[in-house]
Amino acid sequence: MGRPRGKGVMTTAIASRVELKIPSRAEFISVARLAVAAVAARMGFNYDDIEDLKVATGEALTNAIQHAETTGEATDKDIVVVCAMQSDALIIEVRDSGSGFDPELRRQALERDELQEGGLGLLLIESLMDKVDFKTKPGKGTLVRMTKRLAGS
Repeated sequence: MGRPRGKGVMTTAIASRVELKIPSRAEFISVARLAVAAVAARMGFNYDDIEDLKVATGEALTNAIQHAETTGEATDKDIVVVCAMQSDALIIEVRDSGSGFDPELRRQALERDELQEGGLGLLLIESLMDKVDFKTKPGKGTLVRMTKRLAGS
């Protein structure tokens, strides 16, 4: 926890990261959404921003679960949700080991305004968050990194 400093003074370490591993099943999305909301509230986010964080997290998890399904049934692989707290922002990462996707095909579909119904989740996430990055390779899983800055930052 804390380390001795100088003349016996103890400092308390502050957690800057919370990690949650959930089964790749829809019934656990609410657990992760509640964890993200609790971290955001503790950091001082307002109600509207917390709701945005919950929706974006839910969308990222829904995508992870849907794309992890290779046989039509939920897999036994876990999804990892990480909340990285910074002084002015919360970064949420959702990592899966599913089928992934080709970002170039998504970019081309966006340019042609040809996204299918299933491709709207990332657009929603991008509209709710300040920054969204993803790393993915077909067959190697996906990492979605979402950043929300504290109001006034």
